[in-house]
Amino acid sequence: MMNLFFVALRLLAVLSLLLQLTCCAANFTNITVQPVSINTTLNSTVVFSCEAEGAHELNFRVNDTQATHNSFTESGFNVTTTTSNNTMRAKLQATAYEDNNNTNVTCIAHHDDNDTPIHSNVATLIIQGLLDSVSDLDYTFINGSSVLLTWTAPYTLDNVPITGYYIVNGSVKITTPNNNTNITLSTTNPDPCVLNNVSVSPINGVGIGSSNSIIFYHESVPLITPPVSVVPTVIDGQQISLNIKINVSMMCKGEYPNMITIIIDNTVKKSNNILTQVNDQLMITEVMTVPDSLSTFIVNVSLSNNGGDFLYIPSFGFGFLGPVTNIDSLIDNCSTINITWTTPAVDDRVSIHYHMLRIYDAITSSLIKSVSVYDTSYQFVDNNLFIHRYTYVITGVNELGEGISINDTFSYQRVPRSVTRAHLYITAFNETSANASFSIPVIIECTGEAPENATITIQCIEIGVVYDDIELVEYSQPKNIAGSVPILLNQQCNISIVFSNEAGSSEPFMLAFNTTLPVDPTPSPTGTDRTATSSPIISILEIEVIGGAIAVVLVLIGLIIFIIIVMFYKRHKKKAKKNSNSTHASPSSTSHTEGEEHQHQHTNTRTMTLTELKENHEGFIGDNEIGDGTTYSKTETTDNAVSIDDAAPVKDTLEGSEVTPKQLNNEKQHEEASKRVATTGGATDLGIAPTKPVSQDQSVQYAGIDSVAPKSKVPQLQSSD
Repeated sequence: MMNLFFVALRLLAVLSLLLQLTCCAANFTNITVQPVSINTTLNSTVVFSCEAEGAHELNFRVNDTQATHNSFTESGFNVTTTTSNNTMRAKLQATAYEDNNNTNVTCIAHHDDNDTPIHSNVATLIIQGLLDSVSDLDYTFINGSSVLLTWTAPYTLDNVPITGYYIVNGSVKITTPNNNTNITLSTTNPDPCVLNNVSVSPINGVGIGSSNSIIFYHESVPLITPPVSVVPTVIDGQQISLNIKINVSMMCKGEYPNMITIIIDNTVKKSNNILTQVNDQLMITEVMTVPDSLSTFIVNVSLSNNGGDFLYIPSFGFGFLGPVTNIDSLIDNCSTINITWTTPAVDDRVSIHYHMLRIYDAITSSLIKSVSVYDTSYQFVDNNLFIHRYTYVITGVNELGEGISINDTFSYQRVPRSVTRAHLYITAFNETSANASFSIPVIIECTGEAPENATITIQCIEIGVVYDDIELVEYSQPKNIAGSVPILLNQQCNISIVFSNEAGSSEPFMLAFNTTLPVDPTPSPTGTDRTATSSPIISILEIEVIGGAIAVVLVLIGLIIFIIIVMFYKRHKKKAKKNSNSTHASPSSTSHTEGEEHQHQHTNTRTMTLTELKENHEGFIGDNEIGDGTTYSKTETTDNAVSIDDAAPVKDTLEGSEVTPKQLNNEKQHEEASKRVATTGGATDLGIAPTKPVSQDQSVQYAGIDSVAPKSKVPQLQSSD
């Protein structure tokens, strides 16, 4: 049922259409020529045409307004109509003013029997003005004097062609007769330093459109190739980066290279265009990497531009440096050490920036100094004279860093110098032996001469070797070697001192002495110094000795003055007491009192001279300068008055010596001895030194090390008052 219904509807539609066609055939009106859209250039004149059959009226409408309206007639629109037989023709002439752009035009036909007009298609008037500028303007150098310009044409309306291009190159102006989008510009002997500014403008029926310009330099090969540097850098120990810089500061821009080729070990690693833009240092930079497996490699760089290939650039050699050779060293001027070596044998193109020198103490392995040396020799002063063995580690350094290191050890140890000064003191210790004290300063003047051991030997003619010892000399600081040895009296001896180290032993230092008591009653010095060679330490010791002697003399003078004052005071007191007793007592009682004082308070002081002792003893001290210059003083005090018999010997309480009463009653000798006591500070000319041994701590230093001297000791005076 539904299908029959739809079929019936379709039949009704067909019948209706047939009725309309029958009606139109009776009153036929048809537009046979439709107006078409027109593209034109500005200010040009165009015509829209329209034809209709069976119409009694035919006109145009512009933007849905009658074209005969004043607004359109004033804008350049004009309508004309003609009729031929049953056909009516209409034309709309329009001037392509800018305001008329994009105007819509419609043709309308009217028939007498039908009031409904017939409309044509809508046509549009599109006006093309001046063309926009070309795009994608670029240049390509054909050679050093010819440049190919290329561009893209601007948009233009259909049927509105680009009739040509207007090109300006400085003072040269060119108009092309066609719409080709390229042109070749040629110049004779172009200047690479002159900037070229070329503009291109399109042309159409309106005129020359907008321009686009480009600037460039004519490229040419420079007469002198610019400086090129290749600086390698090791990156994380994995790759070597080559930083290639081209110095173009002295070149014209038209001479800049724009092509670089890098060849490593005769293999092309890179060949491509490079940007001609430069950095602030007027450098063109190119970076590439090479594997670090190449211990030594040669880099060749070639440059070019559109003018041709640049001149040859010398190759660059790189490589990790091998070890230096022929390391040698010697000492100059006692403590100045010279080191020399030969650089590694490498390709002439492999540069060496400097050598890294590290100096070690070969004994302690401690680093003393690290220095960069830009030559093949180095000199330094050994300020520590006790270091005599050094290890030198030398490494070549270049762009790739430190190369292979090599080391060598040198010993500057030499035979120590002989002892130049020694101190010997001979002291009577008891009646059978003397005490020999010695002090030996260790003096270091040059590198390597420091002794390791000191051998001290004391040998006497009769009894042989009495002392033989090897003492280790410390390297940490200079020192004095001191000791004390008891030796029998009346011996002829000598002391021998020898310094030694690994290089050998010094010449022995010999000093003869004896332990015989001296015959000359004149006091002898307590010490004997023997100097083998002149040395700055001598003047220091002499100054110390002189200063000490002056101090001793001043102290003695003070003590003498003090004793004189005390004696004067006591005598004055006794005299006053005596006068007082003579006034209040009888002569007999006074005489008795004085006798008692003489008996009970008399003090007998005697100084034993060497002459008196010699009557009872044989010689004790020999010709050597021994003892400390003090003499022996004997003081004897009795509580009762005693008559001294010349024949009865008086026993000396020290050293077992005997003194006869005759000597004790000799007033003249007593006065002379007392004077000597006052002069020598209470010491006699016995020649026997104090029993206290010489201090072993006294030190004599050298070469800027402070001296330490023993303090002077002043013997006390003995007095019976």
